[in-house]
Amino acid sequence: MSSEPIERRVSYVGDRLKGSKCTLCGKEYFRLKDYCGTCGRKSFDKMADINFFYEKGKLEVCTFVKKPTNKFVKLGSYIYGLVSFHDGKVRVPSRLTDCVLDDSEISLSEFEGRDVVPRFRRRYTVEQSEVIPTISLTFTFADEYYPHQEYKIVKPKREYETPGIVGYGVYVSRFRIKEPMMERAVPFIDEDAITAAVEAGKLALIHAGIDQTSIGKVYVGSESNPYAVKPIASKVAQVLKLGEEDKTDRLQSVDAVDTEFACKAATSMFKDATALVHYPGTPTPHAMVIGTDNSQAAPRNEIGGELDFFVGYGSSAFI
Repeated sequence: MSSEPIERRVSYVGDRLKGSKCTLCGKEYFRLKDYCGTCGRKSFDKMADINFFYEKGKLEVCTFVKKPTNKFVKLGSYIYGLVSFHDGKVRVPSRLTDCVLDDSEISLSEFEGRDVVPRFRRRYTVEQSEVIPTISLTFTFADEYYPHQEYKIVKPKREYETPGIVGYGVYVSRFRIKEPMMERAVPFIDEDAITAAVEAGKLALIHAGIDQTSIGKVYVGSESNPYAVKPIASKVAQVLKLGEEDKTDRLQSVDAVDTEFACKAATSMFKDATALVHYPGTPTPHAMVIGTDNSQAAPRNEIGGELDFFVGYGSSAFI
């Protein structure tokens, strides 16, 4: 049985915030619908999909939970509230992440009314494992670390005969272990290699300005997959909605593959991605290559401990 810090209904569809909009009357629904309840039969085939994952919301109202239950005591104090999209047409309950709060008095008015951005994070569980590799959507403030950027599809100015990098994105956690001459990035309690890969891929799409449906294959290289038998690449493709989607069964037409190789799992895939998009008559105009890790090392002063100076947490994505 899985749970967010407060037991609640699962308010997401799949792993991304999806909704529908009637192109006739403009009414929006926080779920996929084949027709509009207002317009009736004439709205069949007139419903447009909405993907809130790339959009910016607003924290309308919130509460400060100082004392979580024993099951979530490691999480500490947190903020839970109601997030709205499109001027209140759609509202979603969720919590703020990447916030380290103490037990001192805070003013909720400092948080309410601020813009927030959806984040792809791990969910909590009430079992002994404490954290399991399933996903939920949380939020961070849009004007803080990794602020909101509009995802806008731009027509390329020219076409090139040879393949090259058209966009890239990098994600590193905001939390650090600091030393006098350096600092090491560490994940928040709800982050892992999967969540970092999604964030980096999202930033790469925004930077490239291409339609995500044009990506026909995604490669993810990692030595720290939190889920042994499920590829990270399939989750990235699902959340970022890569590849063409069948309108009937809503399956995505995209290849996804993971690779493992210490320190070079992703770079070894650049040749494959380049060959794929450059092959004559290929149906794959773009490919995405992601390197993501929460690298570990032996304790310092032990054999292999010198690696602790050079590894950390983060992800980079290239299209």
